[in-house]
Amino acid sequence: MKKILGVGTALVDIIAQVDEDVITKLGLNKGSMSLIEEKQIPKIREYFNNPTITSGGSVCNTIHELNNSSHQASFFGKVNDDDYGKAFLSDMENAKILFLGIKEKNSLPTGCCNILVTKDGERTMATHIGIGSQLNVKDITKEKFEGMDHVYMEAYLWDHDLTKAALKKVGEFSKELKFELSFSLSDPFCVMRNRSELENFISDSVDLVFCNLDEAREFSQSEHMSDIAQYFQHLNKKFVMTSGKDGGYFFHGDKVEHEPSKIIENLIDTTGAGDNFAAGFLDKYLLNSPVKEALEYGHQKAALVIQQIGSRIKHSQ
Repeated sequence: MKKILGVGTALVDIIAQVDEDVITKLGLNKGSMSLIEEKQIPKIREYFNNPTITSGGSVCNTIHELNNSSHQASFFGKVNDDDYGKAFLSDMENAKILFLGIKEKNSLPTGCCNILVTKDGERTMATHIGIGSQLNVKDITKEKFEGMDHVYMEAYLWDHDLTKAALKKVGEFSKELKFELSFSLSDPFCVMRNRSELENFISDSVDLVFCNLDEAREFSQSEHMSDIAQYFQHLNKKFVMTSGKDGGYFFHGDKVEHEPSKIIENLIDTTGAGDNFAAGFLDKYLLNSPVKEALEYGHQKAALVIQQIGSRIKHSQ
């Protein structure tokens, strides 16, 4: 059993199925995440009918699923002492996930992610990060990271100066405390906004990177798989890349492994597919299982979550 800590944005997910034209009306990028202001939320919610509400955030979703493994998973983020914050913490407690983050009174609310799911199963996210943008270096104390075997973080936090500095602090702790650090590239637009800084951070501090094909293309500035593989080889880090129906890939140095995914006929909602893939991969990876086994288990987790509404796999009690 390994101790893994997820550092990410604490969000409440509000998920609803909408018609295709709603995405256009709201000016959102289909299939991606857009940062929004709090004043934009009511307009988006006008199109929501009987939404599903749960605690969320990319890293939190991964930690939530890892909590169903043999590993000890905990989460670090920032919430306000408001209704959404209390709901988030209550959900963590019910799932028996240790919350090592920060709760405080603040003028900024606990963040929320408005997730619009179209009939093709694609999810589009409009996120108000709220108090999550105030996660800062002072919040990152050494005792929270002592004894950890692995820490998993998200590039979504790189869009804010305070949270960026906090991630860099975790990177410093990874060397001092000698835990392994993994990092999700999160979204192609996030990579586009921060590419050079992310490249430097990964080169300096990160051991294992998760991404999908679109993020890999943006990060490597390449369209073809051979060029992407060459770029990853140049960085000399471990990269795990999902590529939709084409399956998953693992790159490390000149080593490349591929595991095809199964065709899913009952695609309902792709929310959380990458998050749960990461959970499945990390579960086996932390047990030192073969890479192909870790990729296959990642596919199994992703396949389960995309056949339901929401980012959390519904396990039988």
